[in-house]
Amino acid sequence: MTAANQLLWRVNNEYRKRLSQAQTLLNLLEQLLLMQDDASQEHALAVLNYAREQIEAMTEEHRQWRYTYYYDSAETKRMVQDDRAVNQALSRFRRMRAHQERRLSDLYTLIFDVPRPDPNLTRVPNGDLWMMARYAIHDLVTFDSFLSQANPVT
Repeated sequence: MTAANQLLWRVNNEYRKRLSQAQTLLNLLEQLLLMQDDASQEHALAVLNYAREQIEAMTEEHRQWRYTYYYDSAETKRMVQDDRAVNQALSRFRRMRAHQERRLSDLYTLIFDVPRPDPNLTRVPNGDLWMMARYAIHDLVTFDSFLSQANPVT
């Protein structure tokens, strides 16, 4: 497997993982706050709903990128192998990513600025869902640092 093929494989898997993580945490956080039935959390719930919708849209854009550029065909779901197709997939990923980066930055700012719910309401056995969701979105915002570390030549 060439360096470009490895990069494409890593980029796809890592981005999909980060999108999935953010989506899962936002869903859990929203469900947790809805269970509280606290009217003071309406603004936080509205922000979470908006953030979840945006992440879902980005997940769909990533899925479309995979089916259009990453896979040889939708039937086989095998990653492209020839150099031209790999380079095209990486190029198209960077375009998609650039388009999503601003939206992600705006989401992060929005979630950072909203008054956070009582930490006692968002705490779960493995941490604070509010902070975990913020970190998950931050990981998406800073994905380009993963790209530069994964492929320092480009």
